Amino acid sequence: MTNKENINEVNTQESVQAAPAQESPARKEFRRKRVKRIKAALLFLLVFFLVVPNLLCAFLLYKLYQMNKSLNLLREEIKISQTEIERRTKETTAVLVDEYGNPINMGTETVELPDDANLPDEERYPGQQLVYLTFDDGPGKYTNEILDILKEHNVKATFFVLAADGYDAEYNRIIAEGHTLAMHSYTHRYSEIYSSLEAFENDINSLSAFLVEKTGVRPRFYRFPGGSSNDVAHVDTADMIHFLTQEGYVYYDWNVSSEDASKELKETNTIVKNVLNGIGNKSNSVVLLHDSAAKPTTVEALPIIIETLQKKENVVFLPITDRTRQVYHVKPELPQEEVKAPEERSEEPEARSEGVYEEADDENKEDAKPEDVQDAADESADEGSED
Repeated sequence: MTNKENINEVNTQESVQAAPAQESPARKEFRRKRVKRIKAALLFLLVFFLVVPNLLCAFLLYKLYQMNKSLNLLREEIKISQTEIERRTKETTAVLVDEYGNPINMGTETVELPDDANLPDEERYPGQQLVYLTFDDGPGKYTNEILDILKEHNVKATFFVLAADGYDAEYNRIIAEGHTLAMHSYTHRYSEIYSSLEAFENDINSLSAFLVEKTGVRPRFYRFPGGSSNDVAHVDTADMIHFLTQEGYVYYDWNVSSEDASKELKETNTIVKNVLNGIGNKSNSVVLLHDSAAKPTTVEALPIIIETLQKKENVVFLPITDRTRQVYHVKPELPQEEVKAPEERSEEPEARSEGVYEEADDENKEDAKPEDVQDAADESADEGSED
């Protein structure tokens, strides 16, 4: 072989080696598919790590919402159950609360309500201070406000009322809300009421008829205008007491005075102080207050008095009833079946059952003064006079 031929052969081999190898169609298709699979895998991973966590978060938020909703429903069910338990507890422990809403609990020691509901109040509430709030001279512009305060504080009281047209709703509200409707005077004019025994009887009979017409109820309790110890009456007090007893009335004076009966308007704090000091540690307090247009500070003092006394564990507020110890300035006479005619009676009326009646201290006998008589005659019932 010549040199020329050798050179051509070498060049041919180098050309063959330099030219790229031609891939077969099958290999190209394999490689294309592999690239496609890699792209698909990468896309799947991208979707998985971006979308799935978001979906998971959304799912967890939904479950959290559902759980919160279930918890709210459970709370409502628990609240309803607690309310039902409290209701049933009140029903089953009604013995711990009297008909006036006063708790019978004394600290950790439970005092059960006696079976005999006719027992005197002191026996029903042993060891407790009994407070009887009484309001004279109503109804008037403040009566509803007084009733609202009593209702708010769950307190029952006694209203010694006058005859006043236009207050039918107030008379009936007093009864409907569990207070005692009692009699004070038809006219509240001392010069007329105490001018004679007949005038005294007419005043009471007129008021009784008026209240029966307005409410259908005949009150049994009475308070003398000026108290039973007033010094303006031209009638023997024993004869007036005899009339009351014969007619089935029981009269009540007071042993704690707010002193709001004075002509000058008493300051609220003065009324509060007078009542709280007057009650002190008394076991039985009949408190004299007034319900008239001239006594706005009495209304202001009332919630303060109640709230202060309710902070004491042993205070019970009650209305005057047949179970209430009678507080008087002039002694009552014998029970009706034992009453003697006026001419057969001794000069000093005999007190009834020992331990059931209580004579007020001299300082609480706020007698009406002669100069008050003309004022009582001239002023309207709402403007009021001393007691």
